[in-house]
Amino acid sequence: MRFEKYHGLGNDFIIVGEGEIGTDLKYSELAKNICDRKTGIGADGLIIVSKDENNNNEMIFYNADGSFDTMCGNGFRCFCLYLKNHNLISKDDLVVRTGAGILEAKIINSDPFMVKVNMGRENYHHESIKFNSQRELFNENIVVEGKEFHITSLFMGTTHTVVFVEDISNEFVDKYGPLINDFNFFPIDTSVNFCKIEEGKLRIKTWERGVGRTLACGTGSCASAIVAKRLDLMGDNVVVQHLLGDLEIELGEDVYMIGTGVKIASGHFENQQ
Repeated sequence: MRFEKYHGLGNDFIIVGEGEIGTDLKYSELAKNICDRKTGIGADGLIIVSKDENNNNEMIFYNADGSFDTMCGNGFRCFCLYLKNHNLISKDDLVVRTGAGILEAKIINSDPFMVKVNMGRENYHHESIKFNSQRELFNENIVVEGKEFHITSLFMGTTHTVVFVEDISNEFVDKYGPLINDFNFFPIDTSVNFCKIEEGKLRIKTWERGVGRTLACGTGSCASAIVAKRLDLMGDNVVVQHLLGDLEIELGEDVYMIGTGVKIASGHFENQQ
């Protein structure tokens, strides 16, 4: 099957047209095979390009472990670039269906490619957060292996937990990300964003469900910016710093994400089940 590979700030994805995939092949199995970094192409996730019943472009997303996810912010920007590269849109305004619903976006620059995405609104009472129906899981104190954290969980296209810490080293994230994910507040996995304010920017590292630690996370950036504002640590316009670049998050009635997407390669994948 033909594929293309893209990345958003190092968060990488394989994009495949739905017509390339045989009807007998499960998307979850394809995701595990094609995203494997030893025996496949290698990526954090698989994006399938489809159409919904209203002929809107539809983005179907699977994590590298084969699990379905409703939304991926960095993947969405890459999806927008794929649509532009394949002339699947006739103007710079986009309407795309995702597992989290319809999202609207606008391409604001072609070279380098930049897109502004309306990510919608956060939800603190989503079914994926099983805490207390009467109040939010906001700045809640927990203890994990003797270490105290204050966590906030919300649904921002997908489920995220935000924690502000002094240490955002890879070792710290790799240790505590899975442990917080396993806490009994979450009936399904949550991505965990470790945050720190430095020089006016919000630095984050994300342990993503279904993948592990990634170089960047778009939905996690939005969730972290929202929590930073609620804690009076940041204002309405937040620059989120990742290893390979920044995302701009605008907080208002809706949440807007501004960032880039880059095409890496294209080729042909021989799927071996």
